Amino acid sequence: MEKKILVIGAAGFVGAPVAKQLLADGFAVRALVRNTDKARQLLGDKAEIITGSFEDKATLEKALANVSGVNISVPWQSETQVVRYVSEILVKQGRKNVRISYISGTTANPENRGYAMIDEKLKAEDVLKSSGVEYTILRPSWFMDALALFVNDGRATVFGKQTQSYYFLSLADFARAVSKAHQAEAAANKTFVLNGPQSMLMADALQQYCDAHYPGVKAASMPIWFGKMLAAMMKSTSMKDFVQMMAYFEKSPKVSQPNGVEAILGAPSMTMSDWLKN
Repeated sequence: MEKKILVIGAAGFVGAPVAKQLLADGFAVRALVRNTDKARQLLGDKAEIITGSFEDKATLEKALANVSGVNISVPWQSETQVVRYVSEILVKQGRKNVRISYISGTTANPENRGYAMIDEKLKAEDVLKSSGVEYTILRPSWFMDALALFVNDGRATVFGKQTQSYYFLSLADFARAVSKAHQAEAAANKTFVLNGPQSMLMADALQQYCDAHYPGVKAASMPIWFGKMLAAMMKSTSMKDFVQMMAYFEKSPKVSQPNGVEAILGAPSMTMSDWLKN
């Protein structure tokens, strides 16, 4: 009997590649999504689709029936609540061996408290670790796939003085690690740091992305105050949030150190040049 994994947020930026990789590796996938049409377009007919809110406990209880694992890939603002609901349901049902994989972040360290996203991720990690349910926490570095967020209306912009290098990671490599986390017994109750093979400054990574997809576009740097002003003028909540995130990374927050992920989940291998070719 094939193992069934519930992917909460399976139509999202991270959840969709994770669901596709699980399907490719032979898992049955149940996808909890808000938009059925989008999920079906992304995942095809192989995944079982449940439509509903991941913040509704009754919906989660229904979605959790008869699964052997759960992946949580939801907006960070909802992560602690979803982690708490899922773990509480599993504990109540006596199913502590249903492994939960959760995406945290490379800078999710106590030293970096004070930024809302990091505070939420640390809280979610604590809830998961204390729940008694099997878990694997994954702390990825910056995703290569997120470079598209830096390009808008033909302009490529890095906000703030981003002087810290990051080991950019492809979503494809991350998805493979999640799948391995649901296959390897040794991944139970572990926290893994996931780095790509190359360390790069954000501006350099963005320029390579532009050279491949927007020839002639040069990556520019703008101060945080200017980004905040633009977001206010545009009345754009998404841009405001993005600039706030870049203000956090401008402080060069402490990153998590590698901790032997290669031995259990395999080493991420996709370079920036290979990713750009794909």
